[in-house]
Amino acid sequence: MSYQRPPMPLPDDEPSLLQHIQSSKVAPPLPPRGLEGDRPPPLPVRKETTRRGVAQVPFTTATSTIDLNGILPSGPPLDVFSRVGHEVPLPPMARQDSPPVQTNKFYGNMLLGNQANAVWTHPYSLWYARDSNFFGMAVSHTTSSQRVYGSGTPPQYFFNPIGIKSFVFSSAEFEGPGDLSLKLGSPKHMSVQVYLHKNDEQYVHFPLLQGMGFVSAVYVNMQPKIQSAVGFRRFESAQILGSTQKYNVLLEDNRKWTVYVTPAPGQPLSFELQGGNTVLGSHRVSQCLIQIVADDSSAIDQAAGCYPTDCSLACSVAGGTGTYKLTYQLAGSSVSGKTLMYALPHHVSSFCKPMTSKLIESKLDSTVCGQMTGLITDVFEMTVSVPNVGFFPATTIPGKNNPPQYSADVLEAIKKAASSEVNGDVINESNLNSMYFSGKVLAKYAWVLYCCCYIINDSALVSQLLPKLKGAMGRFVGNSQILPLRYDKTWGGLISSGTPSDDFGNSYYNDHHFHYSYHVITAAILSIVDRDAGENSWLTENREWVENLLRDYANPSEYDSYFPAFRSFDWFNGHSWAKGLFESGDGKDEESSSEDVNASYAIKLWGLATHNQSLIALGDIQLGILNTSLNSYFLYSDDNKIMPPSFIPNKVSGILFENKIDHTTYFGTNLEYIQMIHAIPITPASSFVRHPTFVQEEWDQKLAPIVAQVQDGWKGVMLLNLALCNPKASYDFFNSSSFTSAYLDNGQSLTWSLAYSGAFL
Repeated sequence: MSYQRPPMPLPDDEPSLLQHIQSSKVAPPLPPRGLEGDRPPPLPVRKETTRRGVAQVPFTTATSTIDLNGILPSGPPLDVFSRVGHEVPLPPMARQDSPPVQTNKFYGNMLLGNQANAVWTHPYSLWYARDSNFFGMAVSHTTSSQRVYGSGTPPQYFFNPIGIKSFVFSSAEFEGPGDLSLKLGSPKHMSVQVYLHKNDEQYVHFPLLQGMGFVSAVYVNMQPKIQSAVGFRRFESAQILGSTQKYNVLLEDNRKWTVYVTPAPGQPLSFELQGGNTVLGSHRVSQCLIQIVADDSSAIDQAAGCYPTDCSLACSVAGGTGTYKLTYQLAGSSVSGKTLMYALPHHVSSFCKPMTSKLIESKLDSTVCGQMTGLITDVFEMTVSVPNVGFFPATTIPGKNNPPQYSADVLEAIKKAASSEVNGDVINESNLNSMYFSGKVLAKYAWVLYCCCYIINDSALVSQLLPKLKGAMGRFVGNSQILPLRYDKTWGGLISSGTPSDDFGNSYYNDHHFHYSYHVITAAILSIVDRDAGENSWLTENREWVENLLRDYANPSEYDSYFPAFRSFDWFNGHSWAKGLFESGDGKDEESSSEDVNASYAIKLWGLATHNQSLIALGDIQLGILNTSLNSYFLYSDDNKIMPPSFIPNKVSGILFENKIDHTTYFGTNLEYIQMIHAIPITPASSFVRHPTFVQEEWDQKLAPIVAQVQDGWKGVMLLNLALCNPKASYDFFNSSSFTSAYLDNGQSLTWSLAYSGAFL
């Protein structure tokens, strides 16, 4: 079972910014990832029992607003992690006293290399343009009609053209590309401040946030110049809105834009069209706000002059409902006192009722997430259903018991499998040069241990496996694995001591939420089994190490001096990004939506193991959001109304980037790879996101026609996934006399496969 990815070159090997322009009909290249040998993909990992602790009973939280800054400790990382500097330096920063800089956020391209690749705020893309004729901050917005699709039915990919300079913010003081530089400040998890810098007294400031309706440029001691490589057909003064002058713009591509200009009091400013590509301000001003929007709706006038500069997050859980609120800090002023924002489809479907009054008649296409809806607001407030799931098998199949009741025959089959698998050489099997693959092996045995303790209640098997799993985890807690982790002082994180091409680019912050979540889940299961087995020391002795891993990928505090807040999870897009410190012409990406679920599930399980109610609630909120976003953009049921209709028959995204979707994987093009990388690992959280109807559709349309020819570990992945809609067929496969271990992925056990599928017969 092959699970390879192509070698990962250094960032300067990345394809150029204009590699796939609108007219291109060639599939855009996949950006680089890591390579990790001939090993299979991940799949880690209960009869009614008299035990009724957190190990079995799903935990429903009832909590007020979560104190995100108090969930986890914030002290220095453990000394076992040696301190190093990173080979990728920080970019020029406007302020040097910022907290740890984000590695996986939407503005990542501006941190890396020559800073020339675009960032996507949705609905816009922006990039640092340094062409001889057009230099400054370039802005583009593409529509669904501009998308380029691959050949075939369904198409393998679609992407949006890049490099279209609809607008370029520049200045008369910038006499050439070498006369300006790009600096960043306050790089937070939902915002960044970007500066086109001439000197400390003359610059243009761009606050960048996802969903911002205006691209807002604050000119300081400069003479504004606006250019368009597309060309201005019309740039006409319209009405004055208080202190703001409105301009109606028609570009040569027939796109209508609106420009709003708000100069400092007492400094009126006019603009003159010079040729077909340049609009020049009449003189230098001490300060001037210029805003552009890719629409001409008059409703937008109510927001002109006001713009977001930052965003704060608040979360709460009450019963089965989670609420999360994005509150935008504003600057400037407008008639409404609010600004213009655009919401993605998963936001709109989750909006609290008061949000409906903020909607306006303005819609703009996003690149890969459907149509965005305009609002005049300073807040997004949304509710989601949160899963009533813990460690024990759970399903969303209607009519099935939660928790399940196991028959005697199923319990016997689970015990037979467990009696064999507890003999596995956990210590050596997990001794790998990869946090990812070792984590999969550890989690596989952790779920076997869980079954022994809480499903078949066999203390002898627990006594046999528990010390071996502790020993295997001890290697990682002691940081004596083949590639020890190190604490990177440059960016603030725990990274592999391997090369950039080792372990899928872990040392460059690729996939940390995938890798470390397997270890966290293993630790959570070890903690509860160790407690219930009577020893009750493992958690106390190893808690700080586990929470160091959690802080690396899911630190909830913006006041943590050692790790950035929410490295992986993107609260606007509603899912994580896997790409770290690598430039990419199509932005950040994620290949495995199910391992994204696993990362948030790990947060909840660790909260259950440590009785940390806020951590449980945080995991629940993220799982609730993932349920909405993944089923909008990654997992395509037949009734999906968001994605391009021609693409929906693919059933899954493949690799979702900020600017394209490619129905493939980094490690191969086999259909089972592409579909099932969005299924592994099957855990109690899987059914909450991979709904039975979707799983049945995908099985009928994609998997059933190929399952007979798959003869490696992917077969087991496919058949355990089937338990999400047809547990009997899944169980019969794993309990068949003809079953062979060749069908098991190295992160999948027969014990857990029988326990999960057999729970819902």
